[in-house]
Amino acid sequence: MQNHPPNAPDSALVIHDLIFKTGFSTILRKIDFVLSSGETMLLIGPNGAGKSTLLKCIAGILPHRGEKKIFGADPKKNYEMRKRIGYLGHETFLYLKFTARENLQFYSNLYGVPVDIDSILTEYQLSNFSEQMVETYSRGMKQKLALARCLLHQPDLVLFDEPFTGLDQQAAESLRNHIQQMKGKKTMVIAMHELEQGFDLCDKILLLRGGAQAFFGSKEEIKENIRDFYAANIVERRL
Repeated sequence: MQNHPPNAPDSALVIHDLIFKTGFSTILRKIDFVLSSGETMLLIGPNGAGKSTLLKCIAGILPHRGEKKIFGADPKKNYEMRKRIGYLGHETFLYLKFTARENLQFYSNLYGVPVDIDSILTEYQLSNFSEQMVETYSRGMKQKLALARCLLHQPDLVLFDEPFTGLDQQAAESLRNHIQQMKGKKTMVIAMHELEQGFDLCDKILLLRGGAQAFFGSKEEIKENIRDFYAANIVERRL
């Protein structure tokens, strides 16, 4: 397991002693990792391990304790830094009574970034449905539009929670290619259950188990098959 200085000069994301509680329950405890600019981290763990919660904490959606620095700044004190984050969660953050075009225009205005909406709609195979209200969309179509929303403003830190959910084969392949193109240019955290696919895409791996950090390190540290590694590390160790 690699050790990193807590505030390395090229650190894109520093998480130190992150804790998230709700009521009397501790959902995440003592999460510690550092990602350098351009690194991609695969976030894995069984259902209920805290993956989605961690992504929401990083994105600033959920309050939490501990240190979080994004490109050297505390996003709580630097609103402009939040504009450098792109987040795709289980919630699409789309306006269902808006059309696809209206959603993209809204987020373009929100971020203050002029975009070619027609090109984006074409890229995500939504041109033929651009004037249709999003509430009429299928799950896969909503996922495509949510991906477009997430990446609209060219964020430097991209947080993906199961980004391939609902996508057809063509859209999934397009997303894989897009992630490959972003590698080394964007810093990414990707939570996904497809272990082999995620392993191919990542540089680092963070495995959560029961809300705690079971492993963080580079993919080169994993000598066995990723499925064997996962199976061996998701079992709770008892004293």
